[in-house]
Amino acid sequence: VANKYTFVWKKTVEKNKAKLEEKIRNILSQIDEGIAQDNAPDAETMPDAIDSKLLARKIGELNEQNRQLPRETREEKQAAKVKEKVVRELKKHQEKLEEYEQHLDTLGPRNSYSKTDPDATFMRMKEDAMNNGQTKPGYNIQIATENQYIVNMQMYCNPTDTTTLPDFLMHGKELTGVLPKDCTADSGYGSEENYEFMLQNDIAAYVKYNWFHKEQHRPFRDDPFRQENLYYNKEEDYYVCPMGQHMTLVGVTRKVSDNGFASYSHKYRAQGCTGCPLRSQCYKSKTEQRTIEVNHNLNEHKRKAREMLTSEEGLRHRSRRPIEPEAVFGQLKFDWHYRRFRHKGKDKVYMDFAILAMAHNLRKFMRKAQKELMEGLFTHLSRQCKSNRPHITLVGANNRDFRIAA
Repeated sequence: VANKYTFVWKKTVEKNKAKLEEKIRNILSQIDEGIAQDNAPDAETMPDAIDSKLLARKIGELNEQNRQLPRETREEKQAAKVKEKVVRELKKHQEKLEEYEQHLDTLGPRNSYSKTDPDATFMRMKEDAMNNGQTKPGYNIQIATENQYIVNMQMYCNPTDTTTLPDFLMHGKELTGVLPKDCTADSGYGSEENYEFMLQNDIAAYVKYNWFHKEQHRPFRDDPFRQENLYYNKEEDYYVCPMGQHMTLVGVTRKVSDNGFASYSHKYRAQGCTGCPLRSQCYKSKTEQRTIEVNHNLNEHKRKAREMLTSEEGLRHRSRRPIEPEAVFGQLKFDWHYRRFRHKGKDKVYMDFAILAMAHNLRKFMRKAQKELMEGLFTHLSRQCKSNRPHITLVGANNRDFRIAA
């Protein structure tokens, strides 16, 4: 229910804050030059990083200096007015700088937030009336289901699913006391960090990765120029390009995720691609040597995930996934017409969805219990019926008739 036009973007705030700091720095430099010309003692200089508290202290010092200025002649009064005007301008800049700092403090690691609901982040939704990719304020809801019962739920402010899995599984452990034996999820969760977490906690990871379905197609498997299809010599640590050249190791890069997980990628470079007849098909970069970047640990996790997903048990899990959480979301959004949270703020929105999840579980349990009760009663009465007894009609709570022939 947050206003979709009251957005605050992190990049815009950082850009405007940098411009404002430059203005403040120029004004302070002019003030320091004036102090030096007046042969007055040097005041405390501002550091390179300017914040609202330091600027407020600087303004206080300038106000104190202005109060001590002589105002006897016309020139002295005019000079004092100019300096007071500069202080008033700095005061406006200080208020704006404080506003930018509050925006950045509210944003935290996020890229945006809504002024009417500071906990909401602007995300691309499946509902797009203008069909132009417009972002709207929302929350990323994660659920875990078993037989379409919601057994775990959590809410996140980041729009991607990749970084939510470890925290989500640990939240489920806090609720139930144990971690799941199996975990089935789509390719949005197939990252090295998530595979490592499930491996360390003995969770069978039936989790797809981004190229899982592409790898099943023949054009992908038969393409000799793809990095995944190049021959790799593990003992001597080099790749072989389609022309037979050795691509040797030239460096290792380290990347850290938003959760602090460090991953390492190895770079391999060919000896020389100038004059190669396969150059135009091999790669499109303008460099003279082809360079590939490989994450061996992630490739090993993908290999294990591929074996598990293509096994008989993996096929069963894959067939169950679309009718587990996807069906639950479908019932909530389309059957119950619940497409928008009724409250603002993360705590209230969490309460909102938690009540909805409990209602879903209770409704499903009651429908199942009612069905079993009616089927049991139907079986019992059918055994007791005799040929000379009339028809018996049972009307259930959902207005379904069960007729027993006499």
